[in-house]
Amino acid sequence: MAERDAVRTDKAPLPTGPFSQGVRAGQLIFTSGQAGRDRETGKMGDAADQTRWALRNIAAILDAAGSSLDQVVKVTLYLKDGVDSAAVNAEYEKHFTEPRPARASVFVSRLKGPDMLVEIEAVALRG
Repeated sequence: MAERDAVRTDKAPLPTGPFSQGVRAGQLIFTSGQAGRDRETGKMGDAADQTRWALRNIAAILDAAGSSLDQVVKVTLYLKDGVDSAAVNAEYEKHFTEPRPARASVFVSRLKGPDMLVEIEAVALRG
């Protein structure tokens, strides 16, 4: 059976519920969904800002787990209905090089909080 342990870092928002920021399981790292909130100010910006900030949080979690955005193999985007997906894609593209991760985009009517437009989770290889 694969080894499994929690990933924790002060460089990304701490969980507000009964879950981990991330989990290492064997050679994979799974991040919890990350909101696009600026961790210094607590502000939520537009769709591009939220994408950038969510990916920055994911990068911090992966770094704490011994990985990086370059090792991401799968991403799931949760986007609020009506969000500017072109702005999300333009920002997203800046953070991933070829071969880009597999990806799913799910449009939802509501995320946690009225200003939340983007939530992102990722699966990455360890090391």
